[in-house]
Amino acid sequence: MDSLPKKYIPFVSAVKDGIEVLKLNKVKMAELAEKKETTVWAAIILAAPFVINLVLLLIRTTMFVSLQIKILLVPLLTTLAVIFLMSLVAQMLFHAKGDHIAFFRVLGHGSIIMVASIIPYILSILGVVDVMSIFNLINLAAGVWMLVVTYQVLMNYYKLNQQNAIVTIVLGIVGVFIINSILRRILLGPLYQYI
Repeated sequence: MDSLPKKYIPFVSAVKDGIEVLKLNKVKMAELAEKKETTVWAAIILAAPFVINLVLLLIRTTMFVSLQIKILLVPLLTTLAVIFLMSLVAQMLFHAKGDHIAFFRVLGHGSIIMVASIIPYILSILGVVDVMSIFNLINLAAGVWMLVVTYQVLMNYYKLNQQNAIVTIVLGIVGVFIINSILRRILLGPLYQYI
């Protein structure tokens, strides 16, 4: 990192932190949970795929941009809501000792895996037809790995036992479906059934 200009060092550091979270590095997870200055980077990492996909969408077409924005907002808002839902469950049901924002910091950095959702939009620029199926598959795979990361955070940061961590994750999964359905109905109206 010595050869990089100083202005890029925080970005590169945040990306490396996100990769370490994905690698289930417990020390890095604990460090991120406690460093308040990483909150902004967690939010940036979480929102980056939405912004990049939006830019790629605008390069491809200007038709139905409003609908595409709403489609892209659903996974972003669902992820945010479920992070805080699981944190609430851990604290309220299992009296976990921890901070909602610290939980968000770690999972926000771990959401760097969602950068893979850019692939379908790049493919659509190249002319591949069924990008929504690819987009949904990538979101599913990323979501599954985020559950693994979440389990580690619940066990190591919130100090839950295995059973309570699993219950929290199961409730989070149920929450994903409920929140996703509600957001799709609100943002997409009658089209939610087809997307």
